[in-house]
Amino acid sequence: MTSAKLIALVLHNAKRHRREFILSGFGIVIGVAAFVFFMALSVGVKKKVVEIFPEERVEVIAPRAALLGQDFTKRMDDETVKAITEQTKIKVKSVVPRMAIDFPVAVNGYLKVPNSDKFTELRMDFVGDGVNPDYVVQGDISDKFKDWEEDDTPLVDCAGPKLTCEGLYYCQKEDMKCHHRVPVIISNTLIELYNSQFAKSRGLPVIGKMAEFIVQRGGLAKMRLYIDLGKSAVAISNKPLLSTPRRVEGVLLGISDRAIPIGATVPIGYVKRWNLEFAGQESATAYSSLIVELANKEDIAPFGKWLMEDLNLRLEDSLGERFASIITIITLIFLIIALVIVMISAINIAHSFFMQVAERRKEIGLLRALGATKNNIRLLFVGEAALLGFIAGVIGVALGYGIIELGDWAFVNKTADFAFKPSTLFDFQLWIPCSGLGLAVFFGVVGGALPAAKAAKMQPAEALSA
Repeated sequence: MTSAKLIALVLHNAKRHRREFILSGFGIVIGVAAFVFFMALSVGVKKKVVEIFPEERVEVIAPRAALLGQDFTKRMDDETVKAITEQTKIKVKSVVPRMAIDFPVAVNGYLKVPNSDKFTELRMDFVGDGVNPDYVVQGDISDKFKDWEEDDTPLVDCAGPKLTCEGLYYCQKEDMKCHHRVPVIISNTLIELYNSQFAKSRGLPVIGKMAEFIVQRGGLAKMRLYIDLGKSAVAISNKPLLSTPRRVEGVLLGISDRAIPIGATVPIGYVKRWNLEFAGQESATAYSSLIVELANKEDIAPFGKWLMEDLNLRLEDSLGERFASIITIITLIFLIIALVIVMISAINIAHSFFMQVAERRKEIGLLRALGATKNNIRLLFVGEAALLGFIAGVIGVALGYGIIELGDWAFVNKTADFAFKPSTLFDFQLWIPCSGLGLAVFFGVVGGALPAAKAAKMQPAEALSA
């Protein structure tokens, strides 16, 4: 029997026994649909978690230690950075220090009230830190996010009776010179918290795409922040200051995943000078954390152990890693359930095909009498089982995709807004439906293998005389 005739016979028998096909493939349809749904959900949610909590970087912090009101937390400085960079046990790609602002700072800003020409004032404590500008690489932000006062370039005098300055410069009243506004970036985390909590309860505008938000308000020159160094917006600080409070202006450049999650980030040169001016030399040389990028993600555990043993430091707990582990475990449980459904369906296919072998004994005997070999009979039944698995797999993938679309619609339209709410929960990658089809065909063949072997063993005379 040629391959073409064998395929034609397989298709003919599938059409002839379509009722048995539908009943036998029902379990595979459900199992494959569950497999596709949970795999797309797992990949999609993991992707969103990684966007919120990047896994390629780890944060090194010092364990907190205090006694009788005194802080004895280990200091991290340039020597710490050198020790991590030069150690040879674990390959480190880069170490980026972050320095927290170590004295009270308040910030004023203004947002346009929706459907009105009025502006509302926002005043709050400025929680932030400084980071090396080279660490922030993101389009136009990287060109403007730099320390504009790190060199000794002469400053221009403020012009005219109104003491004006051009572009992104402002007049510093202490020296009557034009200083560049301090570049500020914020994180998606802060934007999400503002949109879902602060703005909604106060009727303020929700910030969408930062670029559009800035353009609508006149460009970067209009996004001013008034930063009061040495002042607090919520309470009087008991921490002694080494300098008289003063005001500087900042400019909000946009959103970056390299900014501190809750607060704002500026070039580290500003923070060093401010800490030295208001808090002293110790605050100007101590880092609040170190962002370390490892050459291999598998080295996170041994790197954390080395930090504890050699430097008495530790890694900041990774919420992203915890969430990803929980998601993996839950997904694994549901995938096992989906596989059990498909395996039970394979048993059902085997039972159905055993019945067909009994019912088609004379047909099998006739084929053998006309010259069909044992291998032809075996391939005939295995081909029918594979076709059954393929058709059930296609229907299962389509059903799973339909459930995904329905689930996404319900999630977007029927659930309340919350921080970090994604636009989709799923990531329907090409390998997922391909894996579902392969799974269906495999278990279809497994279910039909034993009945096919039994059919191939039948002798023509025995089959025809039954």
